Amino acid sequence: MLASGLRISKATKLYTNRCQLQSRRQFTIAIDGPAASGKSSTARAVAAELGFGYIDSGSIYRCATLLALRQNIAEISKHTDQLLTLIHGSSVNINVRPASSTHMVPGLGRLAVPEVQVLLNGEDVSREIRKPEVNRMVAKVASESKVRDAVLGIQRNLAAGAQSQSIKRQTESTEGLPGGVVMDGRDIGTTIFPNAELKIYLDASAMARAIRRWDEMNNQLKESKQQQQQSAAEATAKNADNAGTLPQQQDEAYPSVEEIARELEARDYADINREHSPLRIASDAVVIDNTNLTFEQQ
Repeated sequence: MLASGLRISKATKLYTNRCQLQSRRQFTIAIDGPAASGKSSTARAVAAELGFGYIDSGSIYRCATLLALRQNIAEISKHTDQLLTLIHGSSVNINVRPASSTHMVPGLGRLAVPEVQVLLNGEDVSREIRKPEVNRMVAKVASESKVRDAVLGIQRNLAAGAQSQSIKRQTESTEGLPGGVVMDGRDIGTTIFPNAELKIYLDASAMARAIRRWDEMNNQLKESKQQQQQSAAEATAKNADNAGTLPQQQDEAYPSVEEIARELEARDYADINREHSPLRIASDAVVIDNTNLTFEQQ
């Protein structure tokens, strides 16, 4: 049983079987698949269950996209060198914290999944990199071969650090389990870690993924409103005279499920057909279509 109270049966059992066959100090689990297929939620839960480190490789591309947006770089292909300078001059850190409460997981309901904090140059951008404008542009950034080469080094460095910490924790424990890292993305098992001990490919229909993504955006909007109301209430309690001058945050215009489905299909096409490290299923990967599966079943 997972620490979160869930059971990731296939992934955990396959890992356990390999542990029985191989006596290594460290393991790498690669989880690939298209956007919104449940890679991150699954990877975080598996990492928490096994005591492994976790790296969300997609968040690194999203950070690069955010850098481009903040510098008003619209045509990535014409300003690749400028973006590379920004990437090389920036730091990305990914912190994983144990689940302190339940959270909405797109399409799956409220689950206790470990929380991930993404820091770009020390700034928490965990929410900002999930906004629609980033979603629409990240495929263009990820399709640039020079950008992928730069991000590859960041991915491997982060994975090495997370794996070292996992090995240290496991060595200090009394269970004697190996340490390791779980990384999710689109080319983890084919390019980043082609020799990973376990490779999983998660897939789902475009509409199922669109519903999950819409749920994620909607839940973020609700949480944002709750935080705004709480801040307003605190400010009112402090200074009632100035309460009427508080700025009101406008609702963000999120796309419909159908629009998101079209965006995901366009992203799939771009990922599958890009020249450098395209999205594909590794020959030795375990394929799981979770369109009609619950989080527990997959």
